[in-house]
Amino acid sequence: MKTIIRHSILSGFLVGLGVMVNTIADNRYMGAMLFSLALLVIIECGLQLYTGKIGFVKTVPAQNLAVMLAGNLLGSTIPMLMIATQRPEVLEGMRGAAEKKFSNTVLALFFYGCLCGALMFIAVYCKKMLITVFCIMVFIISGYEHCIADFPYLLLNFSVVNVLKYVVIIAGNSAGSIAVHFFMKKDEV
Repeated sequence: MKTIIRHSILSGFLVGLGVMVNTIADNRYMGAMLFSLALLVIIECGLQLYTGKIGFVKTVPAQNLAVMLAGNLLGSTIPMLMIATQRPEVLEGMRGAAEKKFSNTVLALFFYGCLCGALMFIAVYCKKMLITVFCIMVFIISGYEHCIADFPYLLLNFSVVNVLKYVVIIAGNSAGSIAVHFFMKKDEV
């Protein structure tokens, strides 16, 4: 369990770095491409990312998934605290993005979460660098929602309504990932 906790926090940290790079990047395509470094490292090092594992829900214990999610969320806040709090322009950019994200309807957030979950499962399942990069770029450029990447935005735009919307994003990521796995019918991680 200690390994799962450490690997989950590190995975969240890497996703948080991706969020920061994407926020800082002047070119949205370059930001989206650089964000993919997080998932490439997670896959290569065998780390624990909730959105990469939830599709394998039949073979990964629920307790492990819950620990992964908590560790990912904790880790994702660290880069925001380290970078955005020191660079007002980054913090302001994140606040603007947070308002935009959580202005979407619950149904839209669920659908965007499903699409992102499907892409994350494909990226982890295929374990091919080019596929991973393109899956990340598609989710970022299309504005799909990733529960780990969205957590720092939730903290910046915190309200009861946004917490409920955030839970819908988690449900969407989970449903999209599980659905793709069902259609692929393969149980190995």
